[in-house]
Amino acid sequence: MLYPPYFALLLIIIFVTAGWLWQQGRQRSRMAAALLVLTVLATVGLVLSFAIPEPDPRLVLGWGLLAWGLLLWGVRLRWVYGLALLVAVVLFYAFSLLPVLDLLAWGLVTAVPLTAVISVQRKKVSIPPIIAAELASGYLHPVSMAGHISAEMVNSEHPILECLTDGLLVCSQSGLIMSANQAATVILGLPEDKMIGRPVTEILVHFPQIDSEEPSSNARTFAMNGRTIQGQMNIIYNVAGSVQGTVFVLRDITVEFQARQAADSFLTTVSHELRTPLTAIKGYTELLESSLGSEADQTQIMFVNTIQRNVARMVQLVNSLIFASSVKGGRLEYQPGYADLPQLIRQIVREMEPRAAKVNQHIEMEIDGRLGQIEADPMHVATILEELITNGLKYGRDGGTVRVIASRESDEFAVVSISDDGIGIAEEDQSRIFEQFFRPEYRDEQIQTGGIGMGLSIVRALVEAYNGRIWFESIPDKGTTFTFILPTRQPQKPGPLAPAAAPLQN
Repeated sequence: MLYPPYFALLLIIIFVTAGWLWQQGRQRSRMAAALLVLTVLATVGLVLSFAIPEPDPRLVLGWGLLAWGLLLWGVRLRWVYGLALLVAVVLFYAFSLLPVLDLLAWGLVTAVPLTAVISVQRKKVSIPPIIAAELASGYLHPVSMAGHISAEMVNSEHPILECLTDGLLVCSQSGLIMSANQAATVILGLPEDKMIGRPVTEILVHFPQIDSEEPSSNARTFAMNGRTIQGQMNIIYNVAGSVQGTVFVLRDITVEFQARQAADSFLTTVSHELRTPLTAIKGYTELLESSLGSEADQTQIMFVNTIQRNVARMVQLVNSLIFASSVKGGRLEYQPGYADLPQLIRQIVREMEPRAAKVNQHIEMEIDGRLGQIEADPMHVATILEELITNGLKYGRDGGTVRVIASRESDEFAVVSISDDGIGIAEEDQSRIFEQFFRPEYRDEQIQTGGIGMGLSIVRALVEAYNGRIWFESIPDKGTTFTFILPTRQPQKPGPLAPAAAPLQN
């Protein structure tokens, strides 16, 4: 049973383990949070052990299961295994097969330091196996090296590091800063001697997910001392696969960030200012059309139709600008829930088949039977699919095919590829294909592009808002394949969830 000496021993072990985690620079890890809650739980148990000398065995069982659940959560054990352990413990207790209460209690004493060691030794980054590291993450890159990072190695390279315009912080395996070049001291506003020997988590306090084992690849910038800094963390492994340290590359992008903000603010302001006159023009045009009656001649009807067509085009432009600025500005209108990806693909393809038939093309689907729901707003996933399929039809050739292939990569990612056998993307245009308002020039008379050049920029903004990645492969005159990857579960919600402005009606 659980008596006061037991809880006193458990609290001592928790404090010692927490101190060791602090020395390892893991004071903000999930394991540290688990130990904090376990401390409260052990303290409550200590108080109850004085008040209830002989507690109900079921109360002891519940306390033990809760404590073990905290540890398993801290070490990031998958919930399936945790559930299996829970069922096994309950069965053993119900049928008195083992001294379950004693095993839970004294096993916990051993498990506290053991799980802490496991959480520290585990690699901090997991790269999706289907894509290269530079596509898997915007700021995390694994690097292999022979040997170990040592002070002598860092000092020997110091003259070279001082010549770099980007800031560099070299950290040991335990997360302590070993070296900082001159650019880093300028960017961070701290002298080198104030950083050497300190945990990097104390210096880069606002670096996105620096102390997490599940970093967000979408967060790349952070603010510090009035500057906007772009950061990249390179994890160094030796040939055996063990973590040897980290190198942080920092770049001051304050000027560029402010310029982008000014441009986005200008576009947002212009878009909203256009809403009022467009609404008036649209309303009066509809009134004019209804007042013409049967006596209108073909010229009048043509003029009214021309006005309506161009108003609809401007409405589309304004809505696209507002939507894009909402996504990029963190004002994404997000409905929490799950999207049935196979069902969405079939629905979008079914709705777009008439459009494909008009241009003498057809759409093929290949959907992995293991693919299911992903954590995302169905409307946003539908927007991504519709834009990419529309893009394939727009740049496809007469009699061509657009192929949609959706698959599941492990339990963590859904991968969708949309390919066409059209004209492809010229090499000189490929670097700009995701830019706003960019439209490649095509001389092929069969290609009627239209549009305003916002579709792909919106697609990329949406994919990255859901912690995903999108890329493409294109061969001129052969075709293009766009591929995007989305996590099935979101490590974080896609930004602040303030509602975006309501769109105009076409």
